[in-house]
Amino acid sequence: MKKAMALLMAATLVFGLCACGGKAEEPAKPEATTEAPAQDEAAEPEEAETPAADAGEKKVLTMNQHNSKESLNGQFTQMQVDYINEHSDTMQVDVYYNGELGGIQETLEGVIMGTIDMGGCSFAQLASFHEPMEIFSMPYLVTSGEDAAKLCDLEKDTMMAEIIADCEEAAGLTIYGVGYSSDARQLTCNFEVKKPEDLNGSKIRSITNDVYTMCIEGMGGTAVPIDWTETISALTTNTVVGQENPYSTLVSYQMWDCQDYVMETSHIYDMNVFYINTELWNSLTPEEQQVLKDAAVYQTTESNKVLAANQEEYKQTLIDNGMTIITEEDGLDIAAFKASVDALKEERYPQYKEYFDWINEFLGY
Repeated sequence: MKKAMALLMAATLVFGLCACGGKAEEPAKPEATTEAPAQDEAAEPEEAETPAADAGEKKVLTMNQHNSKESLNGQFTQMQVDYINEHSDTMQVDVYYNGELGGIQETLEGVIMGTIDMGGCSFAQLASFHEPMEIFSMPYLVTSGEDAAKLCDLEKDTMMAEIIADCEEAAGLTIYGVGYSSDARQLTCNFEVKKPEDLNGSKIRSITNDVYTMCIEGMGGTAVPIDWTETISALTTNTVVGQENPYSTLVSYQMWDCQDYVMETSHIYDMNVFYINTELWNSLTPEEQQVLKDAAVYQTTESNKVLAANQEEYKQTLIDNGMTIITEEDGLDIAAFKASVDALKEERYPQYKEYFDWINEFLGY
């Protein structure tokens, strides 16, 4: 690949927000939840030697989620699944959790081939099919969840709409929704950091994607791509001395056990896409397609309500467990981090200048 939202306490394209995420790439394990309506674990479709299903039987669509059902991303995914199953008389979605059908890349390949029906991932993970998709995973692209929402409004954001259309054609899949997370990614370390120079080449864990490694390097650190399943161990053994993730994930994984400081850099608001096999999409009725589109909007809206409602509680939990949160009021030089990242972004991605300029004008930056 090219330079490539659980309902915690009160209840992250997103799937990963990701949808947004949400980005989200990291699963979160809530300490207390209000569970989404239960959905039985999906089973493999029977290969019985019987006649074709009656016309009145529902179409069963398979969805893969690499996170657990109990995780933040899993619970948010379940919101979408339940919406579809409750609002369609002709469709049923069976979701496989814990990556039962494979990881993120395997899900993408499965949907394109038709062995899996639906999935979700960040924009950057589709850059291998159409490079400009990674634009929407770039650091300091937006400065708030509200602006991330504006950017995901495809009726107004014609640039994102065009890029998605080109990606659909190149990848051979259909994107039926986009999402975002209002829970921005923050830098954590076992020492205080207020400006890029304070990292001074320190080894910081990053997502295994060029866009995210570039972000860490721009912030002053040395990016060490490590799979999330190995991150806590890497932090505990000082293989790396920091990482970056949203507040919800920091709480869910009790980051106070291996990190002392949270720097509120808010460098990435994860955005994600929900996709489906194109041949299957074309076989659905307009009513069925609309249910899927509405379900993607529902997941994004409801998951961000949960994140917003719990944001301050997430922070207080970190503080109560010994972590120090450093904000701009405490001397965190956010402008310096942004300037440093932007400079490296412009150096490595000069081909996207026109897009960045369009986004800045669109959002009024």
